[in-house]
Amino acid sequence: MKSVLLVRLSAMGDLVQSLGAVASLQAAEPACRVTFVAQSTWAGLLEGLPGVDRVVTFDRRGGLRALLAVRRELRREAYDCALDLQGNWKSALISRLSGAPRRYGMESSWRQEPASRILLTDVVRSAATPHPARAAWEIVRRVAPGAPYALPRLSPTEAELAAEREALRRAGIDPLRRFRVIVGTDPRDPRALRPHWMRQLWRAPQSVLLTGPAEPDLGMGVDAPLLHHGFDEVRRLVALGAALAAVDGEVIGPDQGPSHVLLAAGARGRVLFGDCDPRRTAPPTAIALRAPVRADGGPPESASSGEPETRRSGAMDFGPDEGRIVDLGLPSPGDVGDL
Repeated sequence: MKSVLLVRLSAMGDLVQSLGAVASLQAAEPACRVTFVAQSTWAGLLEGLPGVDRVVTFDRRGGLRALLAVRRELRREAYDCALDLQGNWKSALISRLSGAPRRYGMESSWRQEPASRILLTDVVRSAATPHPARAAWEIVRRVAPGAPYALPRLSPTEAELAAEREALRRAGIDPLRRFRVIVGTDPRDPRALRPHWMRQLWRAPQSVLLTGPAEPDLGMGVDAPLLHHGFDEVRRLVALGAALAAVDGEVIGPDQGPSHVLLAAGARGRVLFGDCDPRRTAPPTAIALRAPVRADGGPPESASSGEPETRRSGAMDFGPDEGRIVDLGLPSPGDVGDL
């Protein structure tokens, strides 16, 4: 193979999980040129990624005009094959618009939109539990037999790392000592950490609450370190993860994009799950936790905080020291599977 197209448009966490496929492909076919298509919102995550020669962005709100634009850009070169790492109509259509003669993707049961398989020429089957990282590896193995399973690894520039360390200092955190990041998101999202647990974790020394564009302070009123990332600042997440990794710091968060990026940048972390199955979505390097089982086998007790969102999301109402560790069942790095 001389040139391969990879298509994974979104979302943040799933895109990051699929990036292990780039390392797998590079290990098996080091001379192969790789083009990656991603939504413009997340394309920054691919900056400087070893093994990616070219990034083509897609505007998901651009309609037909965006599809025609990405077609024109992709047709500037020829591909031996296109790998649909996402599994929906849009990713399969972009694979087809590329002009690649062979288009690979997972079978219907693994796809977000099963019927989209009709736009593929080759369907990849697996008896394993569907997971974005495994799907990407299985597809790569189909075109590059012997490709080893690899973990996604994101790296910041020195300037990005220095800037994020300075932001941590301004927030009251010494970035050269071990610290902890609590990933805070809108409590109305059933995947979010419950507010009373966030407050408790946040008050510990060298702990900072990370919030995104939609939740600058989450209305908690806690006098503790706060780090806010705005729109179009995904590279800051990469730098923050690298800063954590450099001091053996820890991430505690829900199964949402920021947790995935921080872990892919080398941080260690615990990711809490409510009703979702960690085996299908957890970051590959995470310690995935589910609620402890009550003596009667029922869901966890709702905390006595009186918060409506807590009562609605009892499955997430537990702390990281209480959760049950879930075996994700993913391959080990370097595993080549059945040849």
